[in-house]
Amino acid sequence: MPRPALGVLLRNEAEEVHSKALELLEKVGILFEDKLVEKLVKEAGCEVKDGRVLIREELVGEALSKAPKRFDLYDREGERVATLGDGALVFNPGSAAVRILDYGAKEPRPPTLEDLRKFVVLADALDHLKALSTALVPSDVPVEVSDAERLYVVLKYSRKPVVTGGFTVENVPVMVDMLEAVRNDYREKPFAIFDVCPSPPLSWSSITSRNLVDLARLGVPAEIISMPGLGGNATVTVYGALLQHHAEVLSGVVVAQLASPGAKVIYGGSPTLTHPRYGTALIAAPEAVLVSLAYRDMARLINLPCHTYMAISDAKTLDPQAGAEEGFTAALAALAAFDVVSGPGMLEFESTQSMEKLVIDNEVCGLALRLARGFSLNPSDFDVIREVVEKGKGNFMAHRHTLLNLRKEVHVPKVWDAEPTARRNLLEWAKEEVKRILREYEPLVLSGERLENLEKVRARLWRKTGREPPSI
Repeated sequence: MPRPALGVLLRNEAEEVHSKALELLEKVGILFEDKLVEKLVKEAGCEVKDGRVLIREELVGEALSKAPKRFDLYDREGERVATLGDGALVFNPGSAAVRILDYGAKEPRPPTLEDLRKFVVLADALDHLKALSTALVPSDVPVEVSDAERLYVVLKYSRKPVVTGGFTVENVPVMVDMLEAVRNDYREKPFAIFDVCPSPPLSWSSITSRNLVDLARLGVPAEIISMPGLGGNATVTVYGALLQHHAEVLSGVVVAQLASPGAKVIYGGSPTLTHPRYGTALIAAPEAVLVSLAYRDMARLINLPCHTYMAISDAKTLDPQAGAEEGFTAALAALAAFDVVSGPGMLEFESTQSMEKLVIDNEVCGLALRLARGFSLNPSDFDVIREVVEKGKGNFMAHRHTLLNLRKEVHVPKVWDAEPTARRNLLEWAKEEVKRILREYEPLVLSGERLENLEKVRARLWRKTGREPPSI
């Protein structure tokens, strides 16, 4: 079955990028703010010069040889969802938005814990989103428990796998305890992926580097999200940003494999363009997208599963810009065959979520998945053409071949205006669809002993605030 396969680097060009990134690691090195993580890499034979750890090429090669080339991702109930490493295209909502845009509102507002619950239920119902994320940061939850509380809501209200991450060093083990409370075989059948982000250029904060080490040792997949901002914390050129991006991800692979050989890692990224006039971080800018497409080639070169932030928009409202950016990036993600794609629902430089946009984006993801599926080479198609044209046997519309192939060949979006006379307002439809789903859809809410175990971990988490956990 021919499938689209988009790449921007030839193999020899990817090899050159890899070689130059190795040189950056050996000659410029990485700054680790956390001394324990620095010690871990030093004890592997790396030199420290002017506070930066110079990572040897041999160490990178050893780490890459130990990292799994592919692994299966499961849902909360233990059912396999996808194999990461084979271009799985697991679309999931963008994560950690600090604002939510209500329908018809001119300005977004801070989200609440109840907003997060509704968002999770909505995303759980959408068929083209294969995974959830901890999509909103509730403003009515104390900061010291916010990261784990967000995971609690997803685990309770959705069976889909989840992309998440820790805001502190202390809470990542608690969050993993939540996974174990739900399913104690979380190591063998992972159903959560944690994002960890280097601090560009070429450094790791104490929180994210410690999280990476803890995740490796606890057996949870880590998505290494490099975030070069072209013209800001990275060169304004795509090539220079790509070199930095690749070096940062390689450094994360090394740390994870030193902490626990065989640790599951995903080559990820969230490159942006620093707007030359406003200083905003544009994730849907063509230069940022080029970095993402190029690092997809780098992930292929070193044979690791790959993540991106696409199917996303920098627009502030649901306008033509939002549709255009969402559509072209979703299509590129599909054609490049990423494994994990974060972004649906998201607006305003990765800071705002919209429920109405999420249901529209679900349809866009469906179109992207259809593109990625490609088409079959069917010899019988020749005979059908001959029957209709040469032998005058009916027409294509009424032919049995059409009836047999229509459903498996043709993807028909639920919402696109294709009727000959009716007029449809897409945003009005999206608003009503959100209301309908939240009114009618019944998620598989966690129950029984597993919920009791999860509640115990949550209660332990909230003790540090001196408050009882809120009902949700």
